[in-house]
Amino acid sequence: MNKKYGNPGGTSEYPVIYRNLMSAGLLGSIYRLGADANIINAAVELTLDDPRHFRTYRAVALAMAGQVDYAQRVLGSQIEEHPQDDEAKVALALSLLLGGDTDWRAWIDNVLATSDDQPAREAALGVLSYVGSPQFVH
Repeated sequence: MNKKYGNPGGTSEYPVIYRNLMSAGLLGSIYRLGADANIINAAVELTLDDPRHFRTYRAVALAMAGQVDYAQRVLGSQIEEHPQDDEAKVALALSLLLGGDTDWRAWIDNVLATSDDQPAREAALGVLSYVGSPQFVH
């Protein structure tokens, strides 16, 4: 089996049962099924050659449940190791925003002011657009 996480917007090389396991772990995080979700997510991470993308998704899922500590620890560490990882900065900002932490805006401003990574800039603008939309509830 190819251990690469795959293209989030495209087809995955994982069997359906494995993708379902990933989904169950992330949904378990959102619905605060802590112990069970942690077991599934940890098992998934162990199978990946590079678990960074999955960890990013997990950080956002946990933030949706109001738990930003994972995002701060994991994505913060990733940014410390790779200061130019603008994708991680946007994911951290989104996680902080979803978790109600007001420090989210500094990460978005950093990406918009310093990044030449067009997809990261577009994602940062998407976060700002979301905040300005009627769907966003403070």
